[in-house]
Amino acid sequence: MTNPILYVAVADDNLRHAIKTGLPAGYTTSFYNDLDSLTTAAHDKKPDLILCHQDLIGHEQTLALGSLKTASPDSKILVIGSRRPIAIQIEALTHGARGYFDSSLPVAKLHEALQMILHGEVWVERHVISGLIDELTHIPEISEQQRQAVAALSPKELEVAKLVSHGATNKMIAKSMDITERTVKAHLTTIFHKMAIPDRLSLAIFFRDLR
Repeated sequence: MTNPILYVAVADDNLRHAIKTGLPAGYTTSFYNDLDSLTTAAHDKKPDLILCHQDLIGHEQTLALGSLKTASPDSKILVIGSRRPIAIQIEALTHGARGYFDSSLPVAKLHEALQMILHGEVWVERHVISGLIDELTHIPEISEQQRQAVAALSPKELEVAKLVSHGATNKMIAKSMDITERTVKAHLTTIFHKMAIPDRLSLAIFFRDLR
């Protein structure tokens, strides 16, 4: 079995050194100093895991995570940083990250977190879970007919829907698929009609639930 490919974007030299020396040898790891170089590399190579520092994401967390998911939709993203308010952690989870890791924890725990998200789980502090559930209580129930309607989507429509579920904007989707934003909007209109889904949020939640 090949080692999982891990891309790390951390500007702090001490934290970078701790990650480089503290993680076990079972990763093929590349390091980046900024979000742009990480996003470009992820688009080219599609890593299994992405570890990105909150300081590099900044206040535009939704946009930054959307860009990463558009560049490499199947990569599992873990945000790392100092302890942040629950709202910020929930925002990261609802926009494509698989967890938020407190950088004050030992690197051995980071390995545990990466392995959990690699295998489809999430890494969150226990008290964040209830907040995440509260955040998502308004999600509409998905019908069996809607699930079956996925088979009626064309390959392009399916790709658009999956990118939406990763938080990508129409502009990001158009760039990723090399089509116009007008075409993206046309695909979304067709998807909403075929699946009887009222809006973009419902579509995003539906396809995230399928993953």
